[in-house]
Amino acid sequence: MDTMTAPRATEVGAQGGIAAAPSWPALAAWGAGLVQLALGAGAITGDGGPAIRMAGILLLVVGAAAIGWGAVALARGRIVVPRAGVAGSLAVILISVAAMALDPTRVSVFAVAASLVLSIATALGCALALRAAARASRTKDAGARRVVGLVVGAFLVAALVTPALAATEAGQHAVPHGEMVEPGHH
Repeated sequence: MDTMTAPRATEVGAQGGIAAAPSWPALAAWGAGLVQLALGAGAITGDGGPAIRMAGILLLVVGAAAIGWGAVALARGRIVVPRAGVAGSLAVILISVAAMALDPTRVSVFAVAASLVLSIATALGCALALRAAARASRTKDAGARRVVGLVVGAFLVAALVTPALAATEAGQHAVPHGEMVEPGHH
C-alpha cells in the first residue's frame, strides 16, 4: 500500500471508527486555514517589526496550504499525504505560538486557540488515517455516515471559526457585525 495516501473510504469506511469519515479533518483544515490567513494578514499589515511580518507570511503560506490540502482530501474522498498533514499541523502550532509571542497585544488569543484546536483535529485525523492504512482492512463504504460526518463537521467548524475570525485584526476592521446598509444609502 502506498504510504503517501490513506486508504479510500470504501476500503476503511465500514469498520465504524471515527476515521471512517475523512471529511472532518479536511473541514478542520479549512477552518484552521481561514483563521491562519486572517492572523497572517493582521500580522503583515500591522506596525510590528520584521519578525512578526515573517510570522505573518508563514501563517499565510500554511493557511493557504491547509485550505488546499482540505480541498484535495475532500475531492479524492480520502486523507491525502497524512504524514504531511501531521507535519503541517505541527508547523501551524509552532508558527501561531511564535506570532502570539512576537505581538501579544495584536494577535488574538481566541483566534490562535481556535487555529490550534482545528490543527490538532487535522493532525488527529491524519494519524487515524495512518493507523487505518497500517491495518489495511477491506470493508464496504459507509456513505450515510460520511454525509452525517460532513454535516456535523461543517457545523462544528463554523461554530468555532466564525467567532475566531471576528477576533482577528481583519475581523476588527470588518463592517460592524449585525448592521445592514440600505441599498442606495451609504
